[in-house]
Amino acid sequence: MSSGTIDVGIDLGTTNSAVAVLRGVHTEVIKNNDGDETTPSAVWIDRRNRLYVGRAARDRSERDPDNTCIEFKLRMGTAGQDKRFPASGRTLTPEQLSAEVLASLRADVAARLEQEVRAAVITVPAAFGLGPCEATQRAAELAGLTFTRLLQEPAAAAHAYGFQATEENAMWLVYDFGGGTFDAAVIRLRDGEFSVVGHCGDNYLGGKLIDWRIVEELLIPEAVRQVPELAGLARGNPRWLGAVAALKQAAETAKIRLSRAPTADILVELADDTGRRFEFDHELSRADVEALAEPLVARSINLCRTALEEFGVGPADIEKTIMVGGQTAMPFLRERLADPARGLGIPLDFGHDPMTVVARGAAVFAGAQPLPADWSAPAPRAGAFSLRAEYPRVSPDLDPVVVGRVTGTEGAPTEGLAVELVNEESDPPWRSGRVPVSERGDFTSVLRAEPGRRNVFRVHVTDASGTRWPVTPDHLGYTVGAVETEPMLTHAIGVALADNQVRGLVERGARLPVRRTTPLRTTVTVDRGHGGGLIRIPVLEGERPRADRNRTIGSIEVGADRVSRAVPAGSEVRLTVEIDASRLVKVSAFVPLLDEVFETTVSLLSEPVVDTRELEMDAGAERARLAQLAERGRDVDSPVADLLLQRVVDEDLDGELDRAVDAARQDPSESGRANSRLLDLRLALDAVEDELAWPELVRQAEAVVTEVRDLIAAHGSESDKADLPLYERDIQRAIESRDADLLRQRTDRLREHAMRVLDRSGVLQPLVFDNLAAHQSSMRYPERAARLIAEGRRARDTGEEERLRSINIELQSLLPEAPPSILGGDSTVL
Repeated sequence: MSSGTIDVGIDLGTTNSAVAVLRGVHTEVIKNNDGDETTPSAVWIDRRNRLYVGRAARDRSERDPDNTCIEFKLRMGTAGQDKRFPASGRTLTPEQLSAEVLASLRADVAARLEQEVRAAVITVPAAFGLGPCEATQRAAELAGLTFTRLLQEPAAAAHAYGFQATEENAMWLVYDFGGGTFDAAVIRLRDGEFSVVGHCGDNYLGGKLIDWRIVEELLIPEAVRQVPELAGLARGNPRWLGAVAALKQAAETAKIRLSRAPTADILVELADDTGRRFEFDHELSRADVEALAEPLVARSINLCRTALEEFGVGPADIEKTIMVGGQTAMPFLRERLADPARGLGIPLDFGHDPMTVVARGAAVFAGAQPLPADWSAPAPRAGAFSLRAEYPRVSPDLDPVVVGRVTGTEGAPTEGLAVELVNEESDPPWRSGRVPVSERGDFTSVLRAEPGRRNVFRVHVTDASGTRWPVTPDHLGYTVGAVETEPMLTHAIGVALADNQVRGLVERGARLPVRRTTPLRTTVTVDRGHGGGLIRIPVLEGERPRADRNRTIGSIEVGADRVSRAVPAGSEVRLTVEIDASRLVKVSAFVPLLDEVFETTVSLLSEPVVDTRELEMDAGAERARLAQLAERGRDVDSPVADLLLQRVVDEDLDGELDRAVDAARQDPSESGRANSRLLDLRLALDAVEDELAWPELVRQAEAVVTEVRDLIAAHGSESDKADLPLYERDIQRAIESRDADLLRQRTDRLREHAMRVLDRSGVLQPLVFDNLAAHQSSMRYPERAARLIAEGRRARDTGEEERLRSINIELQSLLPEAPPSILGGDSTVL
């Protein structure tokens, strides 16, 4: 584009998408061919293989559901989510479907601007993981957008509000309740720049959940009651796909009308697979919808509180709540959010249309992103100069610095050159004066900009005689405004270790771009000569210390075919991860033994579709755990545990899990939501469990400290004794933080330290043997156990430590479960 910056911003939404462009300091939302500012994120392919996007596709979802696809954004970056269109025989991935929406928006902009659009800023939920971000980038490329930047949706909304804001220092909360996702973000505006400083979100909390609740809990039961022939009407039943799609669309339309009226009439024709049609009418009340939406709204508010708490602020520190997303039109949601007791009590701001504010903010951000070199200007002709300039396209500075280089073509002068920058539109006109150019063509100048408009500085290149020469490009654009300069990584990145722990790579909240290196040790031998072995490092996203409580988003693999010689187990691997401003990842693994770097690509796919039977079993186990914890909670006086259990009830986490599992049973594309809800319930119950177990955990930790203190006094070296206070301090800090997982980790670390001391002094293996021998009656294969124990006694008495170690390992394999540790707790260390 002629401005030299991207300028086009796209909000790729779950239910609706929008595109905007930046014009000076104002944004314009581009209308589509239907004259609407938003385009439904829907695709329909007819039997002639003609593909439709937008309203035409959404309207066909009722009459031709098999050949229509909606709400595919949430499947981005997830394996096994392809959509088959039987009428045409085509199959498209979620990325290809999103690419069709992006291509439609791109065409709308091209028609409005009358020029090809090859670059755009595309927004993604802040809760999106690395996999969906990478998938969004692929979709953009498929749509013909060869240069893109990704921007988090809350940050985009903040750009729309903060771009020309008069406040220099403020703190805002972005409340983004869209069709498929929810984000809460704390925005700090300081000295004309802003950044996302706190975030909490849910990729599966959106308005479509309210729509489905209306359908499944209100409309379907009422339709079956009114028309007995509709028996069997259910989501996922092939006979009633069209009827369910009609109810879903009617529910969404009625929900929107209820934002302005206490009731909304629903009148639809429901058809079965034979073409028989049945009329259904129902009066939907606002109160009924509010009751269904209440747990979802409660969850959104709790996520806001978490975002505030993690940054260390409260509602009183926040100036306003920026409202984003179609669901914010609900009067019930607004009242609940503004309520100081049940909500947040922060003033709500609707200064921009919640449906288009993200696209507008993306356009603002796009105006600060330079296009690749030579995109926006033709190559200079003979006897002319080309200019390359580095400077911020948008910043709060009235006097930005520009560093540039002019390069001449054949026939252009090389000595006595100077550059002058001229802003003829300022009042009064401003000139930099002649700035001499070095022998290499370099120069530096300070601009003088005016706020409230886009400043255009003409570039004059003159020789020693004062003659002007043509230069490409011949102008620089600059705008005074607030922008986010360093986006935040919303989820920590780490790798899973063999003991279900996590080795952190990049911490949550790190400013992007970021580069980190960490040493790891291999657990298997990789031998090229024998064709076996694989260095496989699972990549996790999340902050939980237990690996299985985070999302596995991919893996780093170095196979035997890639190494020049054997790499034994225990070899060092230095892992380097780089994440750019769009949260796209590059990884390399350096193996010092080989003195070789392996450039390895992380396959960033979210978890594959899970078998519904496995989901049902896991959900049943968590429901049983919830019942057990509720029972324990009645016997233990723990106000914190009571509050945590009440939060499970308020958010209806077990009910949401049941609904998600049921939806996944009928529609495999819902397995991602079911997995997410399962993890939500697990984490909530982990917190309750930790709170109820806290007094016992502290008692165990203190007992281990006392026991280890005595053991090291008797058997440790001076170095061991000097290290002990460090371990004790770490345990005390974990107790003070009331972090159960951290306390477990640090207690285990102290146990391991003690075991090393005992092993080095020759005391450990006899102690372990005596501990195992005391459980002889529980061992399998009694004759073998008796023989091993007899051999162990002889080895112990004669001081054969390594023989005793081998016997201990064999004895432990005969036990159905690990015996109590010799240092207390629940784990045995051999």
